[in-house]
Amino acid sequence: MIRIVYDAASKFKYVTQALAKINDEGVFVFSPEAVAASILSPDKVTMAILKMPALAFAEFDVDEEIGLLVRLDEFNKIVKRATRNDDLIIEYDPEQQVLRISLRDRKTGVIRQFEVPSTPVEEYKIKEPQAEFAVELQMDSDDFKAIIQDAKVVGDYIVFEAEEDVFRAKAQGEEKYYEWEMKEQDPLIMLSVSEPSRSTYTRQSLEAATKPTGASDVVKLSFSSDFPLKLEFTLKTGEKLYIYTAPSIE
Repeated sequence: MIRIVYDAASKFKYVTQALAKINDEGVFVFSPEAVAASILSPDKVTMAILKMPALAFAEFDVDEEIGLLVRLDEFNKIVKRATRNDDLIIEYDPEQQVLRISLRDRKTGVIRQFEVPSTPVEEYKIKEPQAEFAVELQMDSDDFKAIIQDAKVVGDYIVFEAEEDVFRAKAQGEEKYYEWEMKEQDPLIMLSVSEPSRSTYTRQSLEAATKPTGASDVVKLSFSSDFPLKLEFTLKTGEKLYIYTAPSIE
C-alpha cells in the first residue's frame, strides 16, 4: 500500500519542474522510511536525486519498498495545477499500474484527482555519486538564478572559478562578456576553497537547476577543476534535491 500526503504542493511543483526538464521519466522509490527519486538526462550530462524522509509528509503510509518508473512530464503537469491551499496526495494502484494523484483544498475539502502511468521496476537502487570537492559555497537561490539568466544574454557556457576568498561566474560570447565576482558575505553565505579551481558547464544543463529556487532559499554549489558540479537544495522540512552536471569543454 502507498498513500502519502504532502502539505506543500505549491512548493513541490518547483521540484517536479526541474525533474521533468531533465527527463520525461524517472524512477521513484517508495519505502517505509522515505521517498527517493533518481533522474538521468538522455545525454547523461545531468542527474537529479531527490530524498524526502517520511517526517516531511503530513501522512505517510508505505508498507513495503517498491520502485516505480513514473512519467515525469505528466506528473509535472498535474503538480503545476496546485495552489498554496492544496495538499498533494499520492496513492499507487498496483492493478492498473498508475499513480493516483490528488490535489485537496485544505479550506474547502474539494479534491481534484488525476492518474499518471507508472510501472514497477526490479532494479532501482539509487546511487549517489561520491566525490570530494575543492570548492564549496552557499548562496541565495535568487543570486544563483540571476547568474544563469545573466549568462543567457551572453553565451552558451558558464565558467565557475574560485581561489582563496573569491568565487567568479563568467560567460563569454561573440563580442560579449559577463562576470560576477562574489566573496563570503558579499553576497555569498559561505565559501571554502581548498585549492584554486576552474570548470565550465553548459548553460542549458544548469537551467533545470533554476527551477528549485522557488522552493529553497539557499543553494549549495560544490565543484573542482574540470569536474562535475553538485547543486544541493534543501526544502522546508529537510527534503533534499541534488543536481549533478558534467563539465564541458568549450
